[in-house]
Amino acid sequence: MKRLKRNQVQELIESEGRLHEEFTKFFEETYSTGYKNQPQIYELSNDRFLFVFDPKGFLIPGTGYIYSKEDFLRMMRWTQKVRDDYANNRGNSVSHWIYFSKNKAQLVNKVDELINELTIYLDILDEELDYSYKSLDIVSSKAESYGFEKLQADLYDNLVAYVGEVIRRRVKGDWVIREDYPGCEYPTIQVNNGVLMPINVVWQELGRLEQINLRQEAANEIRRFSLRYR
Repeated sequence: MKRLKRNQVQELIESEGRLHEEFTKFFEETYSTGYKNQPQIYELSNDRFLFVFDPKGFLIPGTGYIYSKEDFLRMMRWTQKVRDDYANNRGNSVSHWIYFSKNKAQLVNKVDELINELTIYLDILDEELDYSYKSLDIVSSKAESYGFEKLQADLYDNLVAYVGEVIRRRVKGDWVIREDYPGCEYPTIQVNNGVLMPINVVWQELGRLEQINLRQEAANEIRRFSLRYR
């Protein structure tokens, strides 16, 4: 996506832009320093939106990006998610998973059950979940259609269970509960003295602006592990 220069932004606003007051208000933010960031949102033709960086800002004032309606609404949902996570101290994968998890440390005893539920909720055939990287593409596509808010509420543990099982079989590891301190228990895949984090994979993908890609992030987790413990 190419950022528009200030003159390009102004030309668009003058030719077809209509200030969207509700969305503009949504993106206003006051920092701890007292500085108020005030980007502007304009509605364009053909279901498009123009995001304009605060014209009085310091870095890139008055420049902007054009988004399709779908992408713009996705960015709004992502922004609200980030705000909610920050307000509720869910700033890392462990705290985020603990907040939404229904099973907590018992997840490692329910892996098969959780994976079976995943096939039902996402309408996936049992034989499609063969614990391959390719199967993660299927889960990613179905999860994308399901919606990340519902994924967090309904299927967080199920995704961790399946991603973890894909990782476990690839590295020939074991499910192990790690406890950093009392009340902070979470599932990991352990190989000798090394640890892989399936909750990192799911957390990263639920927090993306882009489409969910569990295959890529699972491969990244295994690659990071290999670099640390090779």
